[in-house]
Amino acid sequence: MNTIRFFFLLMLLVGINVTTTTAQSKYFTRTGTVIFDAEGKLDDVEEIKAKNTVATCVLDAASGQMEWAVSMNKFDFASSLMQKHFNENYVESEKYPKSTFKGKINELSKVNFSKDGTYPVTVTGNMFLHGVTKEVTTKGVITVEKGKILVSSSIELMLKDYKIDIPTVVFVKIAESAKISISAALEILKGK
Repeated sequence: MNTIRFFFLLMLLVGINVTTTTAQSKYFTRTGTVIFDAEGKLDDVEEIKAKNTVATCVLDAASGQMEWAVSMNKFDFASSLMQKHFNENYVESEKYPKSTFKGKINELSKVNFSKDGTYPVTVTGNMFLHGVTKEVTTKGVITVEKGKILVSSSIELMLKDYKIDIPTVVFVKIAESAKISISAALEILKGK
């Protein structure tokens, strides 16, 4: 009888440990940073660059799944006119309010989320932008530091791949591709 109780207690403790580990494997932020840079061919033309600091990111360290959501109208440009053109003419943020990325860290076993360190990674997933979904692969870095997970990456996207047309009149001002840089400090997602 005591053996059965001991076995039951052991199974219960193992079950609790597994649940705790799973709950702590999810990390989250609502303050990720995305920088958009589409500076054109002429160096003396105004900078076509914007920053968004309210991007959402969720990372499941157990599976390597990662998701980003970015509100397109939250990009802040130096020029309000440029911001208006970006939202109305290019990304059409009223029609396509969000851009998302859903992907997975390749070779997840090379990242130790419980040990401070810097881990180069490659992530593959689907980027949704301006009504178009395309598979992308990009390199990035995951840094584990005192219980926080810092993620960063950059990718270059061809605007025409996402049906974002650049009028001939401004072709020298705006690049055919945009450099997208992301960074975020993630914290453990606490359960309800």
